[in-house]
Amino acid sequence: MSLTPVRVRGKRKTSSSIIPNLAMDNPWHHKKVKRSLASVRASRSSRHRPSLQSLPVELLESILLYSANLALPRSSPLLGAKLSGKATLLRLFIVVFHDTWDQCFGIPRGELQADKEKLFARCEGDVSFQSDMLEMPWVDIDFILQAQQAWADRYARDRCYQHSLPFADGLDKLHHYAHRHGEGSPYFHSRDCFEADYEQAVKWPALVTTSITSTAWGTQDVHPLVRIPTDLVTGPWDEEKKRRLFWLIRGGVRLGVEGRTCIPWEVKLACLDAAVVSAEEPDALVINCLIGDWIFRELPEDAARRQLVDLRRRIEWGGDPPETKEILRRVATALNLDLQLPEYYRLPG
Repeated sequence: MSLTPVRVRGKRKTSSSIIPNLAMDNPWHHKKVKRSLASVRASRSSRHRPSLQSLPVELLESILLYSANLALPRSSPLLGAKLSGKATLLRLFIVVFHDTWDQCFGIPRGELQADKEKLFARCEGDVSFQSDMLEMPWVDIDFILQAQQAWADRYARDRCYQHSLPFADGLDKLHHYAHRHGEGSPYFHSRDCFEADYEQAVKWPALVTTSITSTAWGTQDVHPLVRIPTDLVTGPWDEEKKRRLFWLIRGGVRLGVEGRTCIPWEVKLACLDAAVVSAEEPDALVINCLIGDWIFRELPEDAARRQLVDLRRRIEWGGDPPETKEILRRVATALNLDLQLPEYYRLPG
């Protein structure tokens, strides 16, 4: 017996021809489309990934200190802003110079001077890293002294520091004294030591010694092979640059060491010209820091002759005081001796 279909209001019979179309529209029944490797990589690269810029400052600072990469803050404006804090930069400077300071700090002047050549050969510290750090635009003398004091407060409180002040009462006398921190043992104070040394050094006449060296001061604040910033060699020198130059030379930089810190002859000539030949009034401190045997070596003969001609004109026709003329004559004599020029090139004494 067959059943009688019952019609219900609101229901409509669906055409069987529509069912296959619905099945085709179902995404689960779609066939997989093959994609190229390039399109897959492109889609993945477009997804959001965490970057260095999204990391907190504390992590970024650790990355900077351990990577020793001074280019990291310059890789993007945001990273530069995050890594430009004074505390971060001080910690970075301390990391760069820690090995040198830790090796040499507190050694009495006599022992340091006697062991200078051995120290030169085995001085601790990364020469390239120190050189690059000294080129940074935010490294000035106030920053350096602050970093040095922060290092001493943390790592050298148990060390006695002997401060040697050469020529305090004449060119043949040397004073040793120490700054005291409260009621404790002799203690290092970076700014007091530096100011005392600088105040003494600016009193010296030009060319009073061969040059200012760390041997006289009993200090080794930088690796001896560090590269001195070019603008401190060629000038012009304002008060801050003079102080920074003095800190470096007093701290043990060896200028013109062949093969390592060799300075191009163009820089040497620029230094001679700015410090002596064309200087309106030669600065004694700059001359004592920079004018040494190294600056006269391996100069092109024609360039040195031009310097001698300019010196001769200034000595004969310039209205300089006797002290300045004496400086010019001594520099000219050094040029003559190095070039071994015939007598008619020599300047009148």
